[in-house]
Order: sequence, then structure tokens, then C-alpha cells
Amino acid sequence: MRINHNISALNACNILGKTNKRLDASLERLSSGYRINRAADDAAGLAISEKMKTQIAGLEQASRNASDGISVIQTAEGALVEVETMLQRMRELSVQASNGVNTDEDRAALQDEIDQLKDEINRVSTTTEFNTKKLLNGTVDRRSYSDHANVELISLSDSVNSGDYTMKIGEAPQSAEIYTTFGTSGITAGKISINGGTEIEVTDGQTLESVYSAIRTAGEAANVQVIPVKKEVNAEGKTEYVETTIDKAEGLHFVTDDRGTDAKLEIYCEDAALADALGLETKNIATGVNSTVKLLDGFNSTATVSVNGEYVTIKDLDDFEMKFKVMSAAGEVTVSVLDAGPMHLQIGANEGQDIEVRIPRVDTDTLEISDINVCTQEGAQHAITCFETAINQVSSIRAKLGAYQNRLEHAINSLDVATENLTESLSRIADTDMAKEMAQMTQQQVLSQAGTSMLAQANERPQNVLQLLQS
Repeated sequence: MRINHNISALNACNILGKTNKRLDASLERLSSGYRINRAADDAAGLAISEKMKTQIAGLEQASRNASDGISVIQTAEGALVEVETMLQRMRELSVQASNGVNTDEDRAALQDEIDQLKDEINRVSTTTEFNTKKLLNGTVDRRSYSDHANVELISLSDSVNSGDYTMKIGEAPQSAEIYTTFGTSGITAGKISINGGTEIEVTDGQTLESVYSAIRTAGEAANVQVIPVKKEVNAEGKTEYVETTIDKAEGLHFVTDDRGTDAKLEIYCEDAALADALGLETKNIATGVNSTVKLLDGFNSTATVSVNGEYVTIKDLDDFEMKFKVMSAAGEVTVSVLDAGPMHLQIGANEGQDIEVRIPRVDTDTLEISDINVCTQEGAQHAITCFETAINQVSSIRAKLGAYQNRLEHAINSLDVATENLTESLSRIADTDMAKEMAQMTQQQVLSQAGTSMLAQANERPQNVLQLLQS
């Protein structure tokens, strides 16, 4: 028996210390709810769980991103619903204007409402936004740049690839025009009509100024500008018509607002003497000229071109479509289509996990209704078809936005399921099994109590030596 070193007490103390350490670990897990509280608890498990936490946080944010994307799309579609409603109203007004019971004043009133609705469509296009981000003015579509200021790409389909597209604009779209030179005879009674619109009644002795005022008013109703002009010789020695005031005018210049072959100018004057005084024939007809376009680089051999006044549409297989607005002759023009511009929604936790959302520009130019005029029967008939086409175009854009929204809703469902399953896996690695840990803690508590008792017994053993000394 030894008294300098109590080996039994040391053993009991060592074991009790280990038991208390395990008990402390159990208490820590039970109080925090985590199985891994420091890297030493499970080094490999910590690395795996931290990676999972990163993915889960990314998936949750991606789900919120997709929800924000749906809000953007719903905002854009809500605006397009109103645009479509306005187009429906304008088509209804065009049908009404096509009825022969209407007077010129009736059609003018219908045109006033159509003009207001067109202005509202343009306002919606420029002001619809989500958190200050414009949606319908083309900024959420692919950007394009033209090397000629008077040729603009106003819309393109999703199947148009990025790159350079070159074409040759040989001639600008031209309005229908008629120049007149006043005769020497005075104003006589007669009737004048412009494009089948308001008939102008002229009386004997009426002044040129008052006749011009009536012709100008009738021309405005038919989308025809009437400009007083006089002849001048320019620096190159060529005679040209120059705008002037009616009191100094030598003739009139009639020009349509519309351009291209659909622009027609028909002026009828029943009285030959009145026609001679104004420099007209009894029947005056002129037609506008379309642009001439030749496709060069970037287009397939199967691409086709159609021209409608200022608008040039190029179509090809697989729904390829590019629409240009041509304001003047330009020669060779190259338009560059970039990848930049569309809205990319991050719907995944990692790089590259996004979708591209494109919302095309929607205004009276892209819908080709900017020059619609229902002040004549022919114009009203033409407007019905134009508005029908515009309605179909807006419906197509709304269908595209609806497809985006459905896709995002499925993406959200997928992200939520992935988050749930990944969280469950993380829980198995990082979370405390409370029932198992309670059993473990109970075991360690019993061992701690037993160890404490045995340590007390071991500390009493050296006292037995006193009995030997006493004897």
C-alpha cells in the first residue's frame, strides 16, 4: 500500500474528467440544437454542411428572384391589357367610321378619339416601369445599333441571332405629291375634294386666301399637307419650289403624311375654270413610292422583304423577323444586334443558372398605326385591318409573357422542393438528434455520479494505512 501516489484516485479522476467532457458536449448539443458546433466535432461534416448552407441560401434567394420576375412580367402584361383594350376601341371606331351614314364632322370626331388613344399607347410605352426599370420602350429587349441615323431597327424576334446585318436602301419611301401653279384667271364657283374627304364648295369672287384655308383644313382631315410655294432658282441653276406665304405663293404643294405605295393623293375639281385658277386638273392622282431594299450580309438566301411605307419587314424560316423604320435613302446600312439588353433572372444558386426575359417595344411605330386616319371611307376601311394586325401582335406578346410567367412558377416550385430536400439532408448532418442525445446525456450523468462516488472511495483508501501504524 502506498500513500505518496493514490493510483486508484488518479484513475477515477481521469475517467470522471472524460465523462464530464462528454457530458459537456451533450449539454452543448442539446442547448444549441446543432450536432456540429465547432470544426473539431466533425471536420468532414462541417465542410459538407457549410457547402449545403450556401446552396440552400442561394436557392431561397433564387426563388425570391423568380417571384420578383413574375411581378415584373405581370406589370408589363397589365399595361399591355390596356393597350389591347385601346386597340379594340380604335378598331370599333374604325368600323363605325366606315359606315356611310357618317358625315365628315362625325369622322373627324372619331379621328380625334383615335388620336388620343394613340397618344396614350405611346405614353404607356414610355412610362410603364417596375422599380424605375422601363418595360415597354424596348430597353428589356436586345440592343441594336445602326450606322445610319435614319434607319432604325424597331423590333426583332427571338430567333434573330446576334451579329451584323447589312442591307442596301436604294431609295427612301416617298409621299404622294402634287405641285400646282396658279393660273391667270380668277376664282370661280366649283367643288374640290381631297382623297374623298370633306368636299370644298368655292363661290364666285372668293379670295385665294379663304379658298386656301378651306383646302388646308380639308387636307388635314385626309392626312394631306397643303403648302403655299413659289419657284426659285438655286445656286446650281435648278428651279425648285420654296415654301412661302399664300399672298406670295405661285402655287400649292399637296403632300401626304403617309409614305410608300399605300399613300395615295386624289384631288378632284369639277369646274375646269376653278381647276385652272388653282393649277389643277379636273382629276389629279399621285401615289407614293416604297423604299427599295436589297439584302446583303447576315441574312439567309431564304429571307424575304416586304415594305409598307416607312416600315421594312424581313422574314425568314423559324419565325425570323426584323422590322426597320426607314426615314431616308441611306445606301448600305449595317445594323448590329447585341446580346446585351434582355433581363436575366437568376433562378439558381450557381453561376449561369438564369433565364433570359425579353419584352419588345410596344408603341404606335412598332404596331404600325401611327398614321392611321379614318376621316375618309377608304382610310377607315384600311384602319380596320391595321388595328386587327396590331391587336394580334399585342396578343402574341402577352402570350409570350404568359409563357415566361408559367416557366417561372414551375422554377419556383422546383427551387422550393430542392431547398426542402437539401435542408433535410443538412439537418441529418448538422442538427442534434434530441432523443438520442438525451439518452447519451443521461448515461453520462449516471457515469458522472458513479465516477464521483468512486473518486471519494479511492480518496479514502490511504486512510487504511493508519490501522497498520496503530497496530
